[in-house]
Amino acid sequence: MFRQSMVVITVLALGGVIPGCLDERSLTDQLPTDGAALPIIRQWSRTHSHEQRAMRLAIRNAADLSQIPLEEFNIDFESEMALIVTLGRMPSDQFRAQIAGVRRDRGRLVVDVEIVQPPVDTPFQPASPYCIAIVPRCDLPVAGFATRPPPRQRGWSQSELGPGR
Repeated sequence: MFRQSMVVITVLALGGVIPGCLDERSLTDQLPTDGAALPIIRQWSRTHSHEQRAMRLAIRNAADLSQIPLEEFNIDFESEMALIVTLGRMPSDQFRAQIAGVRRDRGRLVVDVEIVQPPVDTPFQPASPYCIAIVPRCDLPVAGFATRPPPRQRGWSQSELGPGR
């Protein structure tokens, strides 16, 4: 009896730490099978950000989100995560990024990203487009997406001291 109880307790304890995807419906529901789509809870695209680098990020906490110079938005990191695509500096404000879908594939998430390009004769109008999609939180790795923004490179160096200093 004691051994049987230990097995049940161990299974219950491990059930809470095995990585997977949370669902809006309930924590007890089955995880989606390989190939199954994760719902996009909400999504938006904007033309201008303060981010000049092209990045693909899967953000699961507020600390990492605070390092990305985008608009503020509400997200519940207990049950949601943000998928962010920035295009960096682009020559036209008609470029746009969109997340077309998210699915599980062999123990990871795969995100289908669409980049809309303007016509060739579009006038020069610099922009830094981005897209944010909120999906159910999932601890599986996201193919091609980093979990933190890359460190910033300083664009300047300390000047030399002048004479007499």
